[in-house]
Amino acid sequence: MAASETKERIAESLASLLDHNTFDKVTVREIADEAEVHRKTFYYYFADKYELLAFVYQKFIVEAPRREKPVTITLENWRPETIQLLERIADHSKLFLNAYSYDDGVWRQSTNEFVAARLSILLHAMPEYRYLKEDVIDTSAEFVAAGAMGIINKWANDGFKATPRTVLDQITTANRLFNGILDRWKLS
Repeated sequence: MAASETKERIAESLASLLDHNTFDKVTVREIADEAEVHRKTFYYYFADKYELLAFVYQKFIVEAPRREKPVTITLENWRPETIQLLERIADHSKLFLNAYSYDDGVWRQSTNEFVAARLSILLHAMPEYRYLKEDVIDTSAEFVAAGAMGIINKWANDGFKATPRTVLDQITTANRLFNGILDRWKLS
């Protein structure tokens, strides 16, 4: 079996176990048994179950479905791409709910980086922000990403009752409100 297939089988095993267990209850032994590999094989690919979980988040939630060519985020396509990300979170809600409360910040870190990187691309593409230094844009993207992740985590805590489109609207509205507060603050 190819190395990438083994790595993916281990990831799929954790995802399967998270359908019925919380992450804190799942052991490396259980993951290895589910994947039908030795524990040593598990440790060949992953330092620990947290590193595996970061890989699982990327594989099942963060990454866009495999396409012929990667999609570059643009001002024209960011909304549908974001809705697809939110749909992937909702589609894997059991995995998400059984893992993120116990993951020592793995979800927040990996997803914040992903979202912030894409926001940075968008901010760089906006003519009104081209005069800003790159570190200012990147810091702003990280700030907005952290707020967006807060809204996404609240959505999860509410049991994913809202639609992905509604969540995106909440993120967009919160950003507009915050920008309005800052604009008024500058004027006073």
